[in-house]
Amino acid sequence: MTRERLFLLLAALVLIAGGWWLSDNTEWVEEDVPRPATGEARDNPVYAFEQIMRKLGMHAEHHEQLDRMPPEGARLVLLSPNWELVPERAAQLRAWVERGGHLVLLQGADWDDTRLESWVPVFAFDISEKVRRQGEQARAAAAARAAKPTPAPGHGASAAGGGNHKDDEDEDENRDEADSEPPVFGDIDSLDLCHSFNWNKRLRVKPGREAVWTLTQEHGQQLIRVIQGRGSVTVLNASPWLFQRQSPLGCDNALLLAATVQADPGATVWIYLNEKREALTPWLWHSGWIAIVLGALALAAALWRAAVRFGPRLAAPPRLRRSISEQVRGMGAYLHRHGRDALLAAQQRALDDAAIRHVRGYARLPMADRAHAVATATGVARDDLYAAMASKFCTRAELPGRLHLLETARRLLLSPAHKHPHPNLHRPHDERPSQ
Repeated sequence: MTRERLFLLLAALVLIAGGWWLSDNTEWVEEDVPRPATGEARDNPVYAFEQIMRKLGMHAEHHEQLDRMPPEGARLVLLSPNWELVPERAAQLRAWVERGGHLVLLQGADWDDTRLESWVPVFAFDISEKVRRQGEQARAAAAARAAKPTPAPGHGASAAGGGNHKDDEDEDENRDEADSEPPVFGDIDSLDLCHSFNWNKRLRVKPGREAVWTLTQEHGQQLIRVIQGRGSVTVLNASPWLFQRQSPLGCDNALLLAATVQADPGATVWIYLNEKREALTPWLWHSGWIAIVLGALALAAALWRAAVRFGPRLAAPPRLRRSISEQVRGMGAYLHRHGRDALLAAQQRALDDAAIRHVRGYARLPMADRAHAVATATGVARDDLYAAMASKFCTRAELPGRLHLLETARRLLLSPAHKHPHPNLHRPHDERPSQ
């Protein structure tokens, strides 16, 4: 035997021994593990009810808004009072029922605290504590009688028969039956409902109205259907959980649900769960994004306009000297409007303004003394300056020379570097006359 075959033989022996040990020390049993709901069954609380209705040939769908009413002749199950958030819904529901709709209301959904209470001819009332106590005592007495052994009047067979009767009574005691008037389907006049209704309240029809179908349990009616116009209203003394069971096939619950919505192949049933709307912010964006964008742009513009700036609104223009062409065009326009005499008078006023600021007592001097003081201060020819300052008229040939002379004298007076030898000129503040 080779080494490889020896290793294979040892491995086979180990596997056989392991399998024998496992089979001898373990026990294989089957266990049902419930799987959580997935997909639509997880998100839709009335998924099981809808499937039952679809198996019966109906069109079942659930809604979280009632912006529109179901089709005429359809069934509408209200599992929440949130529909009343829109005030006109009660009137719309009444008009829909009177046109042929079939409305299903549940007492656990607090429909009687809404505007439906004014026209639905059914109301609920509380069972008194005394009546409840009497019912509990009656059921306890029946259970005690069923628990007593029945003596066999003859032989053991009769005793065995008595025991079977006791078991039947126990089974009946644990059942939550409701009597139907008229029968639900065919000759079925009793339903085992597995504690589906509220035991603290009962239903009653308002005076003057008549029920066309009722389910009666101890102390009163648990379901009432009345005709309203061409439609009907069915009221159940139960909670919305009746339509939201994950396993609605227990007892006769499926039969009750089918009878409640008046199941009929081809009919439509709507289940209203609650009022679910889009959040405010997304709704505003989807409904009016244009207004939001324009408002944001306007706000941004207003903030930018009112924001603090680190400089002037506009940059300061550069201080450039006027060109010769602009000077010539401006002088030509002035001469064209006012003439040579106005230009000469303007230049004389400019020289007087400069002399008043720099020559002491200039305004009180006669014209000849003014010309002498300015000539002494600036060094220009006194006679020519006097002629230019005193003249009122001039020819076209004289105008340039006189304007040049007057402007030269004005600029010399305004020049800070010019030395004023005339004693009548203002001295700077930091100079003092010598002693």
